[in-house]
Amino acid sequence: MIRNVFAVILCFGLTSCFTMPSPNPVFVNQIDSYFNNTKTHTYKASGKFKRPIPYKVGQYVVTGMSSPSGRSVSKMAIVGKEQGGWIIETHSLTQSSESIMQMLVLGMEKVYETGTIDDLEIIWVKIKPHGETVQTIEGPMLALTKGLYKKGLAGLEVQTAMSTESGTVSVPAGNFKGTLKASSEVSFLGKKYLSDAWFHPSVPINGMVKSVSKNGDTIIELLDFGLSGASRSF
Repeated sequence: MIRNVFAVILCFGLTSCFTMPSPNPVFVNQIDSYFNNTKTHTYKASGKFKRPIPYKVGQYVVTGMSSPSGRSVSKMAIVGKEQGGWIIETHSLTQSSESIMQMLVLGMEKVYETGTIDDLEIIWVKIKPHGETVQTIEGPMLALTKGLYKKGLAGLEVQTAMSTESGTVSVPAGNFKGTLKASSEVSFLGKKYLSDAWFHPSVPINGMVKSVSKNGDTIIELLDFGLSGASRSF
């Protein structure tokens, strides 16, 4: 049983489990729907972006990645508060898999100030791969894999070294005026990309609107976001 649980942990933390399964048409259509649901609203900057707005239950961001291997979608949401920490839910959708992970984490406010994910403390993790039952990871098993799970939350980091003011950036979520452009290390589905990224004060959780890798082959863009309405999936 422990061996099976550890396999689930490992596969969730990686974008593929050694071999890439064939695309699932249902997942491919869902991803296409996210990307094609474009919005025309324009968001004005109320001031220069310095850091994300304060965390609150119900906030969420939906981002999509386009790369040579295809497209994928990730939704990160704040779905609860418990023991003085926040419950973060991440819904990951690739062309061949779907999974949901929840974590109870302490220290997000410190990450808010320092911009480093190492200041987080993970209390428990719950994983629900597509079509399977929920697995709860805590205690000794969590201690063995805590570093892997922190990588899954690396999207909370905001590093904006060498930042400059920029103009309007248009993505499926809308048009964002007065963005801040920065050289940034952006995380998506557990992988890090050295990128040029654009941030806006209207966007919760990490403020990111768009990211383009330095070699230009990987683009992450905001598909949707909200300041309220997100709730636990299980």
